Amino acid sequence: MYLLIREIKYFTNFNNKMYQFLLFFQPLMFLSIVYFLKQVRGDINSDKFVLASALISMWSYVLYSSGSALISQKWNDTLKLLIAAPASLFAVILTKALSNSVIALISMILSFIYARFIFQFNIGIANYGYFLLSILVLMFSLSVVGLILAIVFVASQNVFDFQNLILTPMILLCGVFIPVEQFPVVLKFIAYLIPMTWGIKSVQDTLVLSQTMFSSMGISIVVSMIYLFLAYFIVKKIEVVLRKTGSLGAI
Repeated sequence: MYLLIREIKYFTNFNNKMYQFLLFFQPLMFLSIVYFLKQVRGDINSDKFVLASALISMWSYVLYSSGSALISQKWNDTLKLLIAAPASLFAVILTKALSNSVIALISMILSFIYARFIFQFNIGIANYGYFLLSILVLMFSLSVVGLILAIVFVASQNVFDFQNLILTPMILLCGVFIPVEQFPVVLKFIAYLIPMTWGIKSVQDTLVLSQTMFSSMGISIVVSMIYLFLAYFIVKKIEVVLRKTGSLGAI
């Protein structure tokens, strides 16, 4: 809880302009596009695009914050302290990934507030209890994806380049705009291997009370747990290598 409060203070600090943009202003920008699109065409499904705006903002924040969680310790010269600390490296990274997902929820809440009170969009949530449950499932899948990204980006010196590279493809691949069921077989197979795909699907299913909403939540949790166990063993391996050699990849 202390780390979560500390992370919220840090990432919402007015000195962190990039994270301010992702959390507070990016949803406003996307919703402005939706508003003018609706003014021109008039027949768009605003519920779908308001949700898409919130999901993009959450994903953007998790990608940049959790994705660089491990390498940023090197930049801040605190990695040695983490390795020497009694807490495991996995616990530290997982805690940061979970706290970042909680903070990312701010952008979703703001998206709904902007949509309702600034742009006058009606958000058709049929059942708030199920919707909240699906949001928790989505946050868990985002945390696991953030954890995986933190490990993958260890090998890269140019973390922000790779983050920029995968930002939009992941949005498209995880079915934010186009249902994964309509993808070609190869892309469909890849998309279903990503925990976030199932988390997003569970939120979309819950919004319309689809009969598959509970199965989507269940699959999202199972897939996320598989990646979580995999990440645990990889981080343990990284921790051993760092203790022995003092370096690994870009850190």
